[in-house]
Order: sequence, then structure tokens, then C-alpha cells
Amino acid sequence: MIIDIHRHLVAKEWYSEKFWKGYARMIYLIVSRRGLPFSVESVQTKIFPKYLDTTGEKHLEQMEKAGIDKTVVFLFDTGLLTGEPEVLIEEQNKILFNTAKKHPDKIIPFAHIDPRRPGAMAFVKKCVEEWGAKGLKLHPSAGFNPEEAETLNLIEAIADYRIPVITHTGPSVVPTSSRYCDPIYLDKMLLRFPEVNIIAAHMAYGYRQQLCSFGWQRPNLYTEISMSQDMAKRDYPQFARIIREAVDAFGPERVLFGTDSPFSWGIISEKSFVAAIKELATKAPDDAKFTESEIEMLLGLNAKKLLNI
Repeated sequence: MIIDIHRHLVAKEWYSEKFWKGYARMIYLIVSRRGLPFSVESVQTKIFPKYLDTTGEKHLEQMEKAGIDKTVVFLFDTGLLTGEPEVLIEEQNKILFNTAKKHPDKIIPFAHIDPRRPGAMAFVKKCVEEWGAKGLKLHPSAGFNPEEAETLNLIEAIADYRIPVITHTGPSVVPTSSRYCDPIYLDKMLLRFPEVNIIAAHMAYGYRQQLCSFGWQRPNLYTEISMSQDMAKRDYPQFARIIREAVDAFGPERVLFGTDSPFSWGIISEKSFVAAIKELATKAPDDAKFTESEIEMLLGLNAKKLLNI
């Protein structure tokens, strides 16, 4: 079984114009460095529409092609930082959970809301108790510190549910903030709530070494490999070494597969990413070898256990 631990539903009206303009400028800088013929405007008109999907149909199509059996899906609440969108985060969650109900064998919904919002605690409890949330997503790049009271109180409120929490780590996309995305900001949460499993998304990007340096010391800390697609495409031996570093630091049972779709669709296909991971058993360099068992754990067995599937 292959389980993707990191995927988003996206709609244009779920983000402010400030968010979309800032994000377009960042994507433009990336593609222009590669010599691709895009402008800021064409990023908004040609790239962003491919991301938009509130029904899950685009995601299910890509999952089918890649052989991904199930996926965790959540949102990204940037309203307090970049301006409130047309559709507020509570309604976005409602749409997500309705989509999950239509595809219960494929979509695993996580609740998501900025912990600083009034009523955030009660809302997350509602998501779990009434709507069937299987986890919680945090995104400190919206401008909050995971060590402060709002976040810790939210974790305390859901601790008895024994559901996992996935949180963004590593530099964040413009116009969101990277200030509190260093994984060290998770330490108070990890120590205060040892019964709550915390997943540091993206192997923390540029903070990967910091993450790995204390990953083995925190048994309730996991990580996932989404947004390593670019490395898999550009430098496969280095990609293998990065994944090997995470597996060695955390142990093979605490590293998870993720894509960050649809934001990763412009890098390589989900099918190619899954293939790149499966090929670690045969194509990884001698200093980064993987067993078939480790690959099976990475692709789905670890998530299956974590999510009680």
C-alpha cells in the first residue's frame, strides 16, 4: 500500500490576492532561472489553474497513474498574514470533509486552522468528533510560533484523540513567513506532549541537518519527504543520500512518503516520484543503499500504522 501523507485541496478564492501575487512572483523567479518562457502574469494564467481542485478529481487521477492508494489532504490558512480570502477557513474545511466523504477509501482528511483564530480549539474538536478528521495540520509560516500558548493549547485539546499532527518545516513560499519554520520550534511541543506524534514536513528543507540532529532523540517526531522531487530529478545520487540521512537519523519506521501535490506537479509527475523511490533499492549509490523493507515502510507501511488504517 502506498500512502501520501501530504496533499492540498486548492481553490483561487481560498487565498487572498496578495498571496497569489506573491506566490506568482516566486514561481516566476524559479522558472526564469531555468530559462523557461514565463512571466508573472503567465504563471497566474497558465500554472495556477492546474492546481485548482476542490472535488479531488485531479488528485485521484494522478494517484491512479502513480499507484498511490490513499492520501492525507488538508488546507493552508494564510488569512491572518496575507489577508482573508473570499471563502473563510471554516467553510474551506467543510468543503474538504465533504470531498473526503465522497471518497472515503482514498482521501484521509486532516483539520487545519490557524491556532490564533478565535474558537480554533472548538473548531478542531468539531472536525474530529463530528466530521471525522484523522489528524491536524499546522502551518507556522502563517506567522505563528509553535512554542506559544495558542498552539500548545490546541495540541493539548486534541492530545486525547491520539491523532497525528503534521506541521510545515523549512523555508516557506513567498509571501508567507519562514521565521518560525525551523524545526527547533517543535521541541517544546514534542516534550510536553510525548503521546502526540508530530510530523515535520519536507524534511525541513534547508534545516534538514538540524532536524536530523535531534530526530533520533524524540521518539514522537516523524518526518516526510515531500518536495524532494526536484532533487530526485536533478541529482538522483544526492536524492538517495538525503533520504538515507533521514532514515538513518529517525529510523526506518519514522520517515513517510509525501508529494505536496498539487504544488509539486510542475516538477515531476507523481508516477515518476514513486518510481524514483522504488528504485532506491537498485539505483542508489553504494553509500546510500536501501532494502526493499525500508522502501515499503517509507511508501506506506509507516503511514498505515501512524494513521491506524
